[in-house]
Amino acid sequence: QTFEVASIRMVSPHSADDLVKGIGAFSVCTYPTNRFFAHYAPLRIIISMAFDDNSDHVSGPDWLDSQLYSIDANVEGDKQLSREEMKPLLQNLLQQRFHLAAHRETKMTSGFALIVAKGGPKLQPSKDDSKPSAQMLPNRMDATHMDTKHFTGVLAHRAGQPVVDKTGLTGIYDFKLSYAPANDANSSLPDFFTALQEQLGLKLQPEKLPVDFLVIDRVDKVPPKTSANSCNSTNDRNVAKIEHLSGPRLPN
Repeated sequence: QTFEVASIRMVSPHSADDLVKGIGAFSVCTYPTNRFFAHYAPLRIIISMAFDDNSDHVSGPDWLDSQLYSIDANVEGDKQLSREEMKPLLQNLLQQRFHLAAHRETKMTSGFALIVAKGGPKLQPSKDDSKPSAQMLPNRMDATHMDTKHFTGVLAHRAGQPVVDKTGLTGIYDFKLSYAPANDANSSLPDFFTALQEQLGLKLQPEKLPVDFLVIDRVDKVPPKTSANSCNSTNDRNVAKIEHLSGPRLPN
């Protein structure tokens, strides 16, 4: 399964001031859709979306976080794909354009358990059937129509370590969290961990966790430039062939 048309651009990060204004901020499509997009996204995030992994469970080179990409890809026809149905198309795109090869390993690692803080949760139940979405800025994060299990993935990106859900909560919520930007001593906002407790009634408790990692064996930083739009054209010499001659095959 491949996209009919796909565009991949390497992009430069914007300044902190621009990001606070929402300029150059990371954004991603919602599902179902027949057009995938991820703008100003590090490749670690895109890989995690393709394999349904927490982004902090993807082990690879440092530039997976620093180099940003904007990807736009159209599904053939008008069919609207779910997140699960989109995964094999993203996997093939990563194989074709970035020569991605990887395998899985379970490791014990430092992380956090998301638990309910003293005083109980302060969560706002979702009031409609909107699609799950999330936005992360230097001083805030917003996640809508999401359960706590999937919210841990948003928190992990800011906490810098894996997070597992141990809240026992089963509802669907809208999360809004405001905190001081990293290394901003002059901000009037609380730090990230304090804000989580004060505003949402949740706490990140340090723990050693068995984590299933997706370990990157090979990935190209610069995707090949393509003169043709098709992702699956075998005649386009600029579309990289998938190679599994010396490394393990990609896990499902």
